[in-house]
Amino acid sequence: MDTIDIVIYPEGHTLGFESPAGTKRAESSQENKMNEITPYEYYNDKLGVKIKFLISDENKDEQSLSVIKSRALRKRMDSDTCSEKRLRRASLNSDALIEYKSLSQEWQDMLALKFDNPPKKVKESFFAKHYFTDGEAFKFYNSHRYGERNEKKLTTEQVELYTHNASVLNACISVKSDRKGMKKALNSKTMDIWQSLSNDVNAFTQVAHNLPTHKDSLRRKVLQYQKEGYACLIPGTLQNANARKVVTDEQTALIDELLAKHNNFDNEIIATMYNAVAERMSWKAITAGTVANRRKERELVIFAGRNGVTDLRNKILMQNKRRRPSAPLLFWTLDGWDVELLYQKTDKNSKGHNVTTYTNRVNAVIVLDPFNYYPVGYAIGTHETPELIQEATLNAFQHIKELFGEYYRPYQLQSDRYGGKELKANYIGICTHYTPAKVKNAKAKPIEPWFKRFNEKHCKLAPNWSGYGVTTGSKKQPNTEFLDKIRHTFPDYKGVCRQIEAMINAERKELLKDYLEGFDKTPKEHIGYMETEYLLDVMGMQTKRTCKLEGQGITPVILGEERCYDSFDIAFRMLLHTNWQVKYNPFDLSQILVVSSDDKNKFLLQEKYIQPMALYDRTEGDAEELHKIFAYNEQVEDYIIEERANSSRIVSNMMQDNPALEDTLAKHLLTDSLGQHKNQKSKARLKTAEQAKAKVIEIEANIKEKKQTSWQEEQDEYLSDKVDLNEYL
Repeated sequence: MDTIDIVIYPEGHTLGFESPAGTKRAESSQENKMNEITPYEYYNDKLGVKIKFLISDENKDEQSLSVIKSRALRKRMDSDTCSEKRLRRASLNSDALIEYKSLSQEWQDMLALKFDNPPKKVKESFFAKHYFTDGEAFKFYNSHRYGERNEKKLTTEQVELYTHNASVLNACISVKSDRKGMKKALNSKTMDIWQSLSNDVNAFTQVAHNLPTHKDSLRRKVLQYQKEGYACLIPGTLQNANARKVVTDEQTALIDELLAKHNNFDNEIIATMYNAVAERMSWKAITAGTVANRRKERELVIFAGRNGVTDLRNKILMQNKRRRPSAPLLFWTLDGWDVELLYQKTDKNSKGHNVTTYTNRVNAVIVLDPFNYYPVGYAIGTHETPELIQEATLNAFQHIKELFGEYYRPYQLQSDRYGGKELKANYIGICTHYTPAKVKNAKAKPIEPWFKRFNEKHCKLAPNWSGYGVTTGSKKQPNTEFLDKIRHTFPDYKGVCRQIEAMINAERKELLKDYLEGFDKTPKEHIGYMETEYLLDVMGMQTKRTCKLEGQGITPVILGEERCYDSFDIAFRMLLHTNWQVKYNPFDLSQILVVSSDDKNKFLLQEKYIQPMALYDRTEGDAEELHKIFAYNEQVEDYIIEERANSSRIVSNMMQDNPALEDTLAKHLLTDSLGQHKNQKSKARLKTAEQAKAKVIEIEANIKEKKQTSWQEEQDEYLSDKVDLNEYL
């Protein structure tokens, strides 16, 4: 049988608790009462002496040796040169202890003469292993009131006894469950569980209790306790109309609803509110103790009402246990965080005066790869916005390209629901699987604990650290008085951004080697990579204004600076009057994507090569880039001439094949070298196609005989004289 150590005191000595016949203790003599008192107590396997049995002044015990004042003893225990050692400080229901062996031999002898020798340790039964003092039971009985006007309360001895009874019953219920499993495992039909429990309870003398000694009586008491709770252990003589149990569904439902209110009423208020209803319904009134008992029984049901659904899901409901991704880029998670670093900011108030504030905090959107919690991307702003999230995502892809040479997309991406309308389509476009986290489910996002670790590891070291958050206890927060003194040294917005960037870079440096090596395990067929044009189209930042093509190209204002972009694609130059929306990557401005308003035309433009004005300033590559433009312009001019010539041939043929067009306006726009209209036709309509064809042949023959230039030659000459290509372009 399993055993553990307990303390057995000399015969006639207890821990200050009453014996099974405790109700008769009041009738015993003063001498016997003295013999039951002991200054000894074991704590953390060390023998201690209650300080109240040594001191001579405040809070001393009636049987104290009175050998030293409490203040003097405290000084000796706090001193490094004195032998006396503190074993435990005083707390609720626990006396302060001093280590027995640290006392002088004189004091040890005085204790032995008055209270007998210290107790020795023996082995404890299996049943005692399951025993623990029920603190909730103590609170229940200590708050119990009875009498006509609830003016009476239980004595210290009664509270002690009923607490012990409840604690022993708790152990009994726990052991009973183990015994049932043992009986089933052994397939025993003769094992009497209740008899064995009764034997254990009767033999258990670690604390004083007065539970039934017969197995059947014990069984009934256990069942009653499981059904009714702490109140069933209070004798009927100590329960009146104000302390009786609630029995009907309406009554229990009313208590449950009051318990579950978001106002978080305490037991006294709930009892008062309930009794106001009970008076009109002719119900029995209740006490705060009854409410406390019900609160314990219905904790699961009332928790959400008092603490919120979020806390219910995060603290009570069952959680998944997950492992980290096996390789980089299999899973990314992103979220915004109000960084616990303060910065100063100066603004003008309504009166035009400069006002500086020192409690400002920036927001950082972090893209995290949980493979080894590597921050692949980030962006910093005054507050979280969809644009800031875009910037962080683009930073992540740019960093991946720097590490691995391509814009590799993650297999799975997780975010919260913020900016869902604006960004959902973007998220879907840059990963294989988009899995947004459940609303207010912090445990579903591995990035949340990362924020805490980053704050502890990096931010806490900065002098402008703001702490852990408003919900954290004051002991873990910085000294606000000192922060106020040094507030003028806080960085400005740019300074705090540099702080955060340095911290992230330090974190990246520490994890980079492992991240690079892990990439070899990443299944490339499941991630793939994106072309620059696709990335800009899906996640690119947009300029506020559209642009039109000019001779020098497209000139959008990006990040506060005018930049110039162009394309060698002739199709782009044909869309002269199009208003172009510009998309860009703030981390790579060498290329932009322009998109027409109808989303039908998209072109990837390159940043314009800047040529020096002075020949002296020319460098290698300047001439090559210049010739590219010359060649492109020649290509465009050739294209224009070819297109005009082709259209001219088509119109010429149309005029010759359709004599009916003789009187149209188009006829008057086409003249020959003689100033006469081209494609002269007979005034009379030809009735058949053969006649029309014969007429055309006749006209061509006449023109040939007169040795005049052909129509096409005349037209080319006309265009050459009339069309200025430079002006056209």
